[in-house]
Amino acid sequence: MIKIDQNKPLFERLDESKILSFVSKENLCYLSALDIFDSLPSTNQFLLEHAKNSPSGRFCFAEQQTAGRGRRGRAWDSPFSGNIACSLLWRFKGQQSVSGLSNAIGVMVVTVLQKYGIKEGLQLKWPNDVLFAQRKLAGILLEKIGESVVIGIGINLNLPEPKLKERIDVGEITNKTVARNKLAGLLVNELLRGLPQFQQQGLQAFINEWRKQDSLTGCKVNVLTSKQVFSGIAQGINEDGEFLLLDQNQQLHIFSYGEVTVRCQENIILNQHD
Repeated sequence: MIKIDQNKPLFERLDESKILSFVSKENLCYLSALDIFDSLPSTNQFLLEHAKNSPSGRFCFAEQQTAGRGRRGRAWDSPFSGNIACSLLWRFKGQQSVSGLSNAIGVMVVTVLQKYGIKEGLQLKWPNDVLFAQRKLAGILLEKIGESVVIGIGINLNLPEPKLKERIDVGEITNKTVARNKLAGLLVNELLRGLPQFQQQGLQAFINEWRKQDSLTGCKVNVLTSKQVFSGIAQGINEDGEFLLLDQNQQLHIFSYGEVTVRCQENIILNQHD
């Protein structure tokens, strides 16, 4: 258990009833469970370990993550400082394609932040980052197990000091105390609304919004794969959510994975995914 000085509230603690007050009745039918822990090594790992006996629509939140991870095994710890660290287990039937799911989840997270009050300045960076003013605000990690996908989402609400210059949080953007339960509730509601839509229509239902928020198109970029580095101009994404790069020889390269280093006007803006 985490020791808390009750005379000095740090931030609003997550509360199931308050979170669910923001979930509509029509979306509530897709929710099977909502767990809130004081501390977990990883919300994704918790659901992966319990996937066999868990129904679709199970959410897991943690006030603190001690061994969280991002893409390619990178650490994604979430200290006890009032951020959002959550995961959702969702089952896809049979051979249903999940191509472009990460892109669709990115659009859902942007929608949540817009509904919370951040109307302008949000951008998406392929494959799994949400940015504000070219600084990382949220990240997404998908892990597949059988017919299920565990969707991990981290949103910076109250970053501890000193803050890294490449990161930003909702408190800094809004200059207000963050209503964590409202934001968590909006997130649960949007995922429960959007995932059934993705199951029916795939990325097609979200791709136009993704392209509107795309932070990379037209930028000079390097794409690092496990074998080599490709350089060129970002051309957006295709219908499967894959990244398109046009090199100096006018050859189009298509990537389903990779690390993107962005160079706009020869200045590196952001050079890693978590």
